[in-house]
Amino acid sequence: MVVDSWLRSLKIFVVSAGVVLVLGTAALVFLLVQRGAPSRDAPSTAPVAPPASAPRALSVSGELPLPAGAAIVDLATEGGEIVLLLRTPAGEDYLAVVDAATGVRRLLLRIVPERR
Repeated sequence: MVVDSWLRSLKIFVVSAGVVLVLGTAALVFLLVQRGAPSRDAPSTAPVAPPASAPRALSVSGELPLPAGAAIVDLATEGGEIVLLLRTPAGEDYLAVVDAATGVRRLLLRIVPERR
């Protein structure tokens, strides 16, 4: 008789644990779907395209002085800075460090071979 009551308690525990697992999984899926759905109150962050008839004009916020004839060969971004690798027609290489927010050149380094 003790075994029967123990088995009955075990069955009740297994069934209730199964119900808790199913409800917990359903709640988790519900919360994940709610989190992924866009909010109706939040403004859209998608870029707004100008009307097709509007002319495309570039807004120039400043100038970046470079060595005469220099061309940008490569660039990299780090934090709030842009690092440009420049090459002149004479074969000289330069590194220019530019503030990404303002476009102001912070540093210009000429790359030269090491002297021994």
